[in-house]
Amino acid sequence: MALIMSFRRLSRIVEELSHCVEQGVPILIEGKKDEEALKQLGIEGKIIKVSGSGLKLFEIAEMATESSSKVIILTDFDKKGEILAKKLSEDIQSLGSHPDLSIRRKIMNISRKYIKDIESLPKHIRQLELENNPYGSYQ
Repeated sequence: MALIMSFRRLSRIVEELSHCVEQGVPILIEGKKDEEALKQLGIEGKIIKVSGSGLKLFEIAEMATESSSKVIILTDFDKKGEILAKKLSEDIQSLGSHPDLSIRRKIMNISRKYIKDIESLPKHIRQLELENNPYGSYQ
């Protein structure tokens, strides 16, 4: 039963994330593999990679807040991701915008035992779906 609940809750979180992006809310992620993972989940929009851009974190925060008063921070669940989330959140707030860490927290609460990064999310959701419904879709 817990697996079914986890799958449903994660599916709703992905829908929420997708809806936010459709509304023009940017998502800050760590790298290319995280971006690919979000695309696998059907989430496409203003996705900004923190790593490899050559920009300082504050510049990335400025870029993200240009188009929206809210910015979703979706860094990994490890120590580095935690530090990045905290720093980006402070920078976004200092620019007068609202950093949204709620989606990251929700995913962490459900999945922290199983995954440590965003790039693992699609595979984790597929595994939950298979365990939830091993014989395919019955809808």
